[in-house]
Amino acid sequence: MEIQYGKKVDLKIRGGTTLVDRAVLEALNEPLLHLLRNAFDHGIESPDIRQEKGKPEGGTIIITAAYRGNKTVITVEDDGGGINVDKIRSKALEMGVSEADLQESSKKELLDLIFEPGFSTASQVTDLSGRGVGMDVVHTNLESIQGDIQVNTQPGKGTMFTITVPFTLSVVRVLLVETAGMLLAFPNTVIEEMVCLNPEMLMNGIGQDVLNWDGYLVPIISLKQWFNFPRPAYVAHTEVIPVIDQPTVLMVAQGENYVGIQIDRYWGEQEVTIRQVEGSVGMPKGFAGCTILGDGRVVPLVDITALLHWLNDDPSQSSFTPKLAPTTTDFLETFADHHTSTIMVVDDSINVRRFLALTLEKAGYRVEQAKDGQDALEKLQGCLGSTVQLVVSDIEMPRLDGYGFLSHLKSDLVCQHLPVIMLTSRSGNKHRQLAMNLGASAYFSKPFKENKLLATIGELIN
Repeated sequence: MEIQYGKKVDLKIRGGTTLVDRAVLEALNEPLLHLLRNAFDHGIESPDIRQEKGKPEGGTIIITAAYRGNKTVITVEDDGGGINVDKIRSKALEMGVSEADLQESSKKELLDLIFEPGFSTASQVTDLSGRGVGMDVVHTNLESIQGDIQVNTQPGKGTMFTITVPFTLSVVRVLLVETAGMLLAFPNTVIEEMVCLNPEMLMNGIGQDVLNWDGYLVPIISLKQWFNFPRPAYVAHTEVIPVIDQPTVLMVAQGENYVGIQIDRYWGEQEVTIRQVEGSVGMPKGFAGCTILGDGRVVPLVDITALLHWLNDDPSQSSFTPKLAPTTTDFLETFADHHTSTIMVVDDSINVRRFLALTLEKAGYRVEQAKDGQDALEKLQGCLGSTVQLVVSDIEMPRLDGYGFLSHLKSDLVCQHLPVIMLTSRSGNKHRQLAMNLGASAYFSKPFKENKLLATIGELIN
């Protein structure tokens, strides 16, 4: 390879004794080969470029395999130049994605675009990598075995692809649940927690119900509303009684956020054999095979990622984004008791901004949003400076982070007295102390208690 392509690359294999189901291994063959070729061809720089950057002349590619629960995790990591996010943005514009959508997208959402059909930032097709085939093929092959792939990159330092696949395709542990008279099987690995539904926990938003789950605002989906059958489902008579015979919510993690799936009953957990459905009629979207219970009942296995894509009515999305964007005007008309105070929410995550906006609007506040510290400063120094009474800001953001935002704000004669609450995943004492030294009025680490946040906001504004 060094003679043919002029690159020195050291390939390291870790976890080589990790056992993988034969069917899974066969499906992984093409994706792993594609990722390895890409890492060598596009990831690792030429020796002269690496020396200019102060790197060793030879690059390194590490493939690691390990078990995590009943999953197998495989990473393909290189110490190359990383993925150019600006190139992804430019290519997305060429493919018709609007500038506004790209501005609202996080780094993860932009990186997920490389798995879309026909998406490639390579200037030319080579015999070594690509060969006219994009990363969408890798994504599709992994979906066929209920797998997942995530990408993380650092400019100038390298890229890591993380593949997660079932330990075996034949046997999985599932939660048997019922909705609209129909039994469904959810792999237990996708369920973070089960919560018995209390009506007091529900918040009725515009177009989307939300569950108040220990301070989290979680969008909730009732499967009964989506599974509309032309005739009632057949309910088998059995002596077995449900473990939970009341409406229950399955908490599903989607990246850093949660989605609640409301079901009617929970029948218990068991280990089942998964069978693929054969024939000319394929499984509907959101399902990945089925199992046959001891009493002969056929139960479909839920593919939670595909199901959420379908429920969100946008299969092109790489991750589920709850539709939680009611306008301030609509929301204020819904609630009679509201204040005149305006709060600015600053966070690079669209979902976090929406959740916080919903919390504050439910409490009666008007909400303005900014996608990072720079965006917030520009808006405050513009027409919003005289209307915003308080700011809730994240710390880790592009362009200008929370610390930089605080520093600039407190040096501005017009806005220096504006109270700022830091709301971040950083819970360390040094982070808190730095924020308070820079002029923060309060500091909350995620997850936060809604009532405490609202009480603090009320005190600071009053």
